[in-house]
Amino acid sequence: MSEIVVVAVVTAAEGKSAEAEALIRTIIPPTHAEDGCIAFALHRDLVDPHKLVLIERWASRAALDLHLETEHLAVFRTKMRDVAGAPPQLFVMESLAEGDPGKGSLAGS
Repeated sequence: MSEIVVVAVVTAAEGKSAEAEALIRTIIPPTHAEDGCIAFALHRDLVDPHKLVLIERWASRAALDLHLETEHLAVFRTKMRDVAGAPPQLFVMESLAEGDPGKGSLAGS
């Protein structure tokens, strides 16, 4: 199977944005060290600063599945309950590349 692209949207509770961002930052180094992690990048919505978005690339669905079972992610999920303003949204996708190979896909070619 080809690369997997994940978009995870985390919405912090009112007044908890900095805490949510700091919590997400704790999982970045161990996630970057995982086999199969190609990219794991944090973004903040310019319209709603309570909304934090992770854009991820994984070498395979199997690599993503292993990531979802890691201890650091389990700890993150538990702690996030205290700062979340809404349930997280997780979109797991495959690329439907089209047009210019460098612009038509987030996944590598």
